[in-house]
Amino acid sequence: MRKPTRLALEMSLHEEQERRALEGELWILEQAWKEAEEIAAIADNLILPARTDEFFDRHGMTP
Repeated sequence: MRKPTRLALEMSLHEEQERRALEGELWILEQAWKEAEEIAAIADNLILPARTDEFFDRHGMTP
């Protein structure tokens, strides 16, 4: 086989494996993002006055 044909064949054989690897990496990034949001929410609540949630609820707002 000619080089371009061999290269195309090799690429097509590994395409599915590469796609799965990328999806796995995206899943890891998504999990890290969720954890960072949870930590940020906790940190935000640590610096807010105690009755802030009541104020937000009364005025239909979200912190």
